[in-house]
Amino acid sequence: MSELHVFTEGVQPTPWLPPREKRLWNIETEGKIETPLDNRGLVDLDLLVELGKQTVEPDYEWRSPFNDVHHLQWPGIAYKNESEIAREFRELVGRKAYIPRRFHNWLHHITELPPLPSEEAMVHSIEAEHIAKAIAATVQLAVKLTRMKTIPEAKLEIELEKRFEIYTLYVENARLVPTEFQLLKIAEIEARNVDEMLAVNKQLGKRALHQIPIRMRALKQAA
Repeated sequence: MSELHVFTEGVQPTPWLPPREKRLWNIETEGKIETPLDNRGLVDLDLLVELGKQTVEPDYEWRSPFNDVHHLQWPGIAYKNESEIAREFRELVGRKAYIPRRFHNWLHHITELPPLPSEEAMVHSIEAEHIAKAIAATVQLAVKLTRMKTIPEAKLEIELEKRFEIYTLYVENARLVPTEFQLLKIAEIEARNVDEMLAVNKQLGKRALHQIPIRMRALKQAA
């Protein structure tokens, strides 16, 4: 029967962890490692990935039967029992990462539970993501309107002006979010007219605001 390790987020057999001969960190003798946080008190995804990589041999390959979503802010029960704000914060796109299951298990195995962020930090994070998504959705709809050949020119102009007014309002709301929580740089999304608003679409597309961050490439060995 396989030895089992009990994690806060579930139970997995040892084959779902890196083999012992590849590990550079032993929690039985060295203890768990403090989860890296950023200056806002939130789990820092990139530092966490680097930490996980540095605790195994450089040539180890993080191959897993499947990949899944890791909640950066865990355990789930702590947020579920805290408040509606905490529950919504934990489920934000930016508070998750798509990684190999074996790496997911390893992070839970070697790191301490991250502390619950302040309510202020959670609220600002929620506001920032909601506003950024609203800005992106507004621009995308405006671009879609320009591609509809059945709309008369006069009506299209009116509809685009409406989207521009909404867009301007969202940008003003984005200004109210503390700089360290903003997901979009205000200087890059400011628009004085419809044409400038439409031009922002390409920039927003690169940000992939609706997609959970993926860190597969960061876990592959350098060629």
